[in-house]
Amino acid sequence: MNRFGNQKRLAGRSPSKLRRWRASVPRAIGPRAPGSTPQSAADRSAFSLMEIMLAVAILALLITSVYATWSAAMRGWKHGTAVTEAFQRQRIVMETLAALTESAVYFNSRPDLYEVRATQGAGEGQTLSFVTASPVLLPPNERVLRGLRRVTLALRNDPLRGPYLALANAAALTDTENAGDPVWHTISSDVVAFVVRFRNPRDGGWYDRWEEPDLIPSAFEFTVAFRADDPRSPPLVVTRAMELPAAAYVLAARGQQMNTQNTTNTVTRQNVDLSSDANRSDTGTKDGM
Repeated sequence: MNRFGNQKRLAGRSPSKLRRWRASVPRAIGPRAPGSTPQSAADRSAFSLMEIMLAVAILALLITSVYATWSAAMRGWKHGTAVTEAFQRQRIVMETLAALTESAVYFNSRPDLYEVRATQGAGEGQTLSFVTASPVLLPPNERVLRGLRRVTLALRNDPLRGPYLALANAAALTDTENAGDPVWHTISSDVVAFVVRFRNPRDGGWYDRWEEPDLIPSAFEFTVAFRADDPRSPPLVVTRAMELPAAAYVLAARGQQMNTQNTTNTVTRQNVDLSSDANRSDTGTKDGM
């Protein structure tokens, strides 16, 4: 039925019925092509495929951005934590060496028992031995040595885990050469090189070897190389000088005066040999000579 037929059919209806009929008929937006069907409210509110694809792409970009930011933050946090833990381990090692050194003991009456002994071990780095009163790193099963004990610091080499810094305890008044095999305690498994230099209390010079059994150095200079967390990174080398207060009393008891020139602040980082066969300093001469 055409439009004119509808108008004739509606002409006989009352105005109220006509208004209700017009309200029930959906209004088309704009002109409608002949033969087309009117759009319902559900059809007009739906998204097209292009709009959905665009929304998904934007959401993917947002998720990728958030993940990249979170991943970078996690990497930074892990790196910072690893650096902090490595620094803490290094600080503990150096403070342990300082505690043992500052409590070093020497008596002129028995230099054979209290002498400072330093040797270069074959394939195991440098070894340092002296008497100390510090209880640091004294295990419970060796409490009998509490008081004065002879400590030996050495870079040991384990076939499985590689080099590590170790300590052995012995009675101070016992000849260590006849005391049997020492029991080694691990100080740090991160140490790959251990070098010691000695400051002579008479002239204040630094020496790579100590060959004076009747005298105690006024300071030790420890150069310790710590293994890096990243195998591709070189070891971190730390050099620190530590005073031996007992040296001044030893010379005073002999009527001698110690060189008062403070050379601790002139200490610089030493180069160490990180090869597999030995860990030793480059030269065997005193600084400035």
